[in-house]
Amino acid sequence: MKKSFPGFLLSSLLFVSAAASAGSNTGFTQVAQISYAPSGIVKVWFPVGAVTGMAACVPASNVGNEYAFVFDSTTPGGKSMLAGLLDAHSTGIPLWMFGSGACDVLTGFESVASFNTQN
Repeated sequence: MKKSFPGFLLSSLLFVSAAASAGSNTGFTQVAQISYAPSGIVKVWFPVGAVTGMAACVPASNVGNEYAFVFDSTTPGGKSMLAGLLDAHSTGIPLWMFGSGACDVLTGFESVASFNTQN
């Protein structure tokens, strides 16, 4: 079967675009610390060795021994994430954090796309 060049080009561009926008992730690991701001912005810190694929928008000056993901806890989705995060952290359940690849909640820190709890 013959593949058309425009179709091949479009599918290739979509693949490259998806790969370029992929964010960081941690694998299942313990949260190192959680920071809360009066604005409702929550930073979730993980050991830097657990993080793969760090977002390009995060400057090296914001990464030391730990890497922070951020979310806005004042939104409905943020409130749900905060509840799950606090439950997992207080009971010692490891999280698998997925970053969005963007720093659109707080400049210089990768936004949370989602996270999973283990077990």
